[in-house]
Amino acid sequence: MRRRDFVSISGAAALGAALTGCSGSGGGVSASPVDTPEARRRYLESRLEEICDLGPRPIGSPAMRQAAAIVERELRDCLPVVEKDPFEFVRWKLTGEPELTIAGTRVEAFPGHGTSGTGPEGLRGRLRRSGVDSLPPFALVDSRSGQVAAYLALSQYGQAVPRPWYSYGLEFGGAPVFNLGRQDSALAAEALEKGLPVYLKDDVEFERGSECLNVVGHLPGRSGQEILFIAHLDTVYNTPGANDNTASVVAMLMLAQAMARKSPLERGITFLATTGEEYGKAGAEHYAQVLRRSGGYNNIRFLVNVDSATWGPDFQIYTSDSELWQLVQKIDQQLELPGTPRLAGPDGFELDGSPFRETGARALYVNSTGYELTHLWHRPEDKPETVPVDCVENFFRLMQEYLTRIQSI
Repeated sequence: MRRRDFVSISGAAALGAALTGCSGSGGGVSASPVDTPEARRRYLESRLEEICDLGPRPIGSPAMRQAAAIVERELRDCLPVVEKDPFEFVRWKLTGEPELTIAGTRVEAFPGHGTSGTGPEGLRGRLRRSGVDSLPPFALVDSRSGQVAAYLALSQYGQAVPRPWYSYGLEFGGAPVFNLGRQDSALAAEALEKGLPVYLKDDVEFERGSECLNVVGHLPGRSGQEILFIAHLDTVYNTPGANDNTASVVAMLMLAQAMARKSPLERGITFLATTGEEYGKAGAEHYAQVLRRSGGYNNIRFLVNVDSATWGPDFQIYTSDSELWQLVQKIDQQLELPGTPRLAGPDGFELDGSPFRETGARALYVNSTGYELTHLWHRPEDKPETVPVDCVENFFRLMQEYLTRIQSI
């Protein structure tokens, strides 16, 4: 089915019987892998291992395409319409082992994706303050040219992490940026004060015309109005991203299974697994363009974007819609979920939700806090065994009820 066909589906009566089951191939009511907490735990552990075993999944990578195939398979198991949403982009690739030394001491550092490389010879120089609040704190003055040639940034939470070009206030393809951990900040400060020598090196390629894709699953509704549910499937280049954001994607797959058994619905639900959230929201931007061209953009009445729902039991809710915030609180209390939801900000169109702002949809952006897990963010250690299963269960229960209740408001 072509995209222009599936966005116009309004849930014809002929589909009703076929949509009551959870088998995309057989029809009828079949056993669901998400009927009980124990079944959901098994499903979570199995899908987490399967996807994270692929390794890091930066946009356009073979691992990302393999992960998308897994998500497509799982959505086809329960939804009547599942599509790939392919597009081309300029891919950034790290082609060698990066290196940063300060006064001859090798320190862990990760280049910012989307920033330029140093070339095979690397860069040598001294540090100075960048002097610009939006830029990383340390600038490397090249010993040959006397010009600022690169930057050093400090990790937000602890050890070194990759971050994209725009988080450093730079244009795509801008000067190299190396992110180092807080544990090495004193060494960087000493190099700044004493003029100690600094060497950094990374080889990168910019590959035009690279292909990637989102995966889109659709559950039709009678009214033609849509609920868009988003979770990003990609990771940064150094981590399998179990908490950011694989566990949330698996929770979305579980919700697709559960909501398919509630069909027919008044409002359709589109489950969108994006790529490139870690790369300027590339996938979400492209899908928004697809909807604009097809005429489906303004059908979106509600939006949920979930990113890292497993950092703890306290869900952080971003929304400007007081009725939706009250609904989340009411559901949380009625289900007696552990943790306390918090109104964390007024904008429900954060990150992958931002390309859909002009729909005028009633939006929630959801992440979480409460456990001491932020040291795993964008780190190689973010593996399946670190995911708190209770957080996925709580999120599933909250969102299953939320998606049910917003059918009628």
